[in-house]
Amino acid sequence: MSKVLDFIKKCKLPILWTIGYVFSVWLIMQFLFYFDIFNIQHWTKVSHAHLHGLGGLTFCIIVFAAVPLYIATTTIVARTQKLLITIPVPNFIKNILEKVFSKPAPVKEETKEESTESEPEHPTNEELSSVPAEMRGAFIRARTRVNKIPAPICGACSVNPNVYPGSDTKPAEPTNVPDDNLPLPPDFDFDETESAPTTPSAPVFQDINLYDDFDDIETSAEDDNNVVLKHFDATNRKYNVTDDEIIVTDTSAIAVHNDPEFWIMDDPMWFASGQTRVSPIQLLLETAEKNNITPVLFLGATNIMNFAEKCKEWKSKGIKVVTDLSEL
Repeated sequence: MSKVLDFIKKCKLPILWTIGYVFSVWLIMQFLFYFDIFNIQHWTKVSHAHLHGLGGLTFCIIVFAAVPLYIATTTIVARTQKLLITIPVPNFIKNILEKVFSKPAPVKEETKEESTESEPEHPTNEELSSVPAEMRGAFIRARTRVNKIPAPICGACSVNPNVYPGSDTKPAEPTNVPDDNLPLPPDFDFDETESAPTTPSAPVFQDINLYDDFDDIETSAEDDNNVVLKHFDATNRKYNVTDDEIIVTDTSAIAVHNDPEFWIMDDPMWFASGQTRVSPIQLLLETAEKNNITPVLFLGATNIMNFAEKCKEWKSKGIKVVTDLSEL
């Protein structure tokens, strides 16, 4: 019986929909055609009758569409667990359905909690009777000052008695604590004539000037010129070196670059890894124009960013770019 009730409760909505659907079809057929779908004789007459006209067509449509429509609507109701058409049910019917389909509430079994604490020795029975069973363990430990360390769950674990505040042993004092702390001066204001503290642990800051003039930067032009000057000395060629490290001959003014590092040559500075140099291009043009000679840029090293583009730029300014000493 319980299985039948469980099935009815589980399929309650499809069952209600089936009852309502069958009743609706019976009512429509009875009202339109005086046909009782529960009467076998009526079905026998229909099977031997010839249906004509609009009435016969309507009767056939209803009969043949009833079963597929029922299957489709019942599937929707079973999936959505919601009726397609709801009719308000009186309250007394709802109460009857709730009593039939509702399960009785399970009876909770009351279990008495057994106290695992051992019987106390010092507290009296009168004192224990006034304490709830859940609080007796804490009450006994507080009265007898018992602080028994619980056994570890795993055998490899060890319990440190120092972590229990009621233990007789004192917690171990920390060792190897450095005595010297960071020395902090009482006042951080220093006079202009007073120097900063020289304690090794105290931070010392160095002044950084971000506004240095580029003219104060040392250049490597003199070292680069040595390659060309040695070549001129070997060929007994006359030359003169200006203060701007531009080599002047009878026919040309020469600026030399001979550093193999990777250089970025922009105006007004040339940059490399840890090196800077004032661009000699403008000085080269001015010196060549002053002496009415040809400006020449000798590149002993061509490790330059955008080398081809820079050569086109220099040639457009009238500078002759040379990479071989024999061309000078």
